[in-house]
Amino acid sequence: KDESQPRAVCRHAATAMNLIDGAVQLPVVADGVAAADGPALVQLMTAAAFLALVPARRLLQPQGLRDVYVRPGKGSHGVGLIAIRSVPKRARICGCEALYAEQRRTASLLWLPAEVRATVHELWDGVDRDGTCTVPRDFEVVPLVSFLNHAAAPNCYYDDQENCIRASRRLRKGEEATVDYRQYQEADSYTYQQVAAGFRGKPKTYL
Repeated sequence: KDESQPRAVCRHAATAMNLIDGAVQLPVVADGVAAADGPALVQLMTAAAFLALVPARRLLQPQGLRDVYVRPGKGSHGVGLIAIRSVPKRARICGCEALYAEQRRTASLLWLPAEVRATVHELWDGVDRDGTCTVPRDFEVVPLVSFLNHAAAPNCYYDDQENCIRASRRLRKGEEATVDYRQYQEADSYTYQQVAAGFRGKPKTYL
């Protein structure tokens, strides 16, 4: 045997994906016919069974884009999250974690123009009681949850186990995803106070 040839070493889904991508190669013995024996043959058979059970399109889809259901668009209060296709009930709309952000002293915001401070409050709402705030490290990377609008009778809810927003019912294509800010925001948060004030002006407790 020519042991220098790559062997099938992955299992189940990984082997199946490698087969699709052409990454798995077996030793060629004659006339372009590949030989597989022992563990390699078992793995190939397992991969074939796996492929028979899982739709090929599911395997070929980029993993990070499989469950995209919304995008920013014209909403009830300026920009909102609009369904780009039918959204199943309990489907994940977006996460609530600020990935590209850092903690700073809240007083440091005073050095920013008032318009920038207001934008940071509205999009990140990260002022804490201990005198710190969450601000973006890269303003060009705005999380989807920043565009999620409030509604008294929302069609989405906050999942505290996964820290994300989910659809509380099936959403139609073109429908705006909404949530009740009061369900998961603290009473002294910027967005909670905006709801309490009926979205009339900036909460007085903020810089």
